[in-house]
Amino acid sequence: MKSVLFVLAAFVVGAIVGYVPASLELGEVQEQAQATEDQLTAELEDARGELMMSSIHSKLGILWNRVRQADFESAGAVSTELFDEIDAALDHIDDPDDERRLRTAAEARDEITAALALTDPAIEETIERLFRLVSASLLD
Repeated sequence: MKSVLFVLAAFVVGAIVGYVPASLELGEVQEQAQATEDQLTAELEDARGELMMSSIHSKLGILWNRVRQADFESAGAVSTELFDEIDAALDHIDDPDDERRLRTAAEARDEITAALALTDPAIEETIERLFRLVSASLLD
């Protein structure tokens, strides 16, 4: 009976000795996994912000080109998409410089919309200025 108790006690002690290091290692691995997940989440958010800015920049370029071609009807459609996209991006952009640039662009909405409705080619200068402003975000 003593030998059975001794074997049982040795088994329990061995299990505990094996469990503690494995448990500590599991905790370290979980911490590393969480840190990696946090880093990847931050990188994903940065990439989304860059993609939003790139898309806005692209639409500004298309708008500018349509105005230069005096295609005001098509420019009006692009303008609507552009400003809707700017409004959506303002809720997700964390960079203060990008946010300032987007707010400046958003403030030009009424001016650009009115000029396009009046087929006023002079709005090209404002669109070019906004295009260059947003370009600065892509170069940062």
